[in-house]
Amino acid sequence: MTDPDLTVGAVLTDDLRAWLLDGLRYPVISVIAEDGSPSQSVMWFDLDPDDPDLIIMNTKRGRAKDRWLRRDPRISLCFEDGMRWAAFKGRVELDDDRDAAMESIRALARRYGGDPDRYAEHERVIVRFRVEKVIRHD
Repeated sequence: MTDPDLTVGAVLTDDLRAWLLDGLRYPVISVIAEDGSPSQSVMWFDLDPDDPDLIIMNTKRGRAKDRWLRRDPRISLCFEDGMRWAAFKGRVELDDDRDAAMESIRALARRYGGDPDRYAEHERVIVRFRVEKVIRHD
């Protein structure tokens, strides 16, 4: 590495998990669009308490992101705090269980200070992101 502040790993370490949960963070997800170009959006997230390398997100069923992830599950996710940042690469699995997806979006809404009832009429999808590579700048 040419940058002493840059590290590359394959797992979410305990200190990185603590940093991700230290206050509200809004990661940017990059998915692969139909034309092969990257498409980015800001997401709500949480960490799976039972799996140290799993990040949980949620999206509305039928959105472009949902369709594109079904076609190609590879994503990157980036968190930043000034010059401190962490970028993750990996793949997602989509969970269409209606009840689980609704509980997931409600939990995310509560975590981020949103109205959980706002999503009552939505069809939601849980996005489970398996981290395969971690690049961080501390």
